[in-house]
Amino acid sequence: MNRSIVAALALALTTAFAVPAMAHETSSTVYPVPAAQFQQKVEARLAKSRARMEAVVAKGKLTPEQAATWRTKADARATRVESEMKKAVADGVVTKDEAKAVRAVAGRGHHGHRGQGGERGARAQKKA
Repeated sequence: MNRSIVAALALALTTAFAVPAMAHETSSTVYPVPAAQFQQKVEARLAKSRARMEAVVAKGKLTPEQAATWRTKADARATRVESEMKKAVADGVVTKDEAKAVRAVAGRGHHGHRGQGGERGARAQKKA
């Protein structure tokens, strides 16, 4: 009985450490990707991003001015992404470099500012 428990525990620990290590090695997307598939994926991500933003706005945690600013920034980002996507899908196939260019234009949303400080950040105040 004890051997089976120890063996099960050893197997569980081995699996717990091996699976995450192997998961990072493979990529689900193999390039080049057909343009229609890539375009559908990008449009779905834009729609999901827009839906999340509208959900936050709908909760009423923002003033109307803040909501308008968020919508303006989201529309501007979507326009930049769509123009870069059109360049990428123009020849009917999207390469890995073209996909990277689209992701670079998309940015990281509002999370991209972390750790940069800026003029009003903690680092700027320490310098002053």
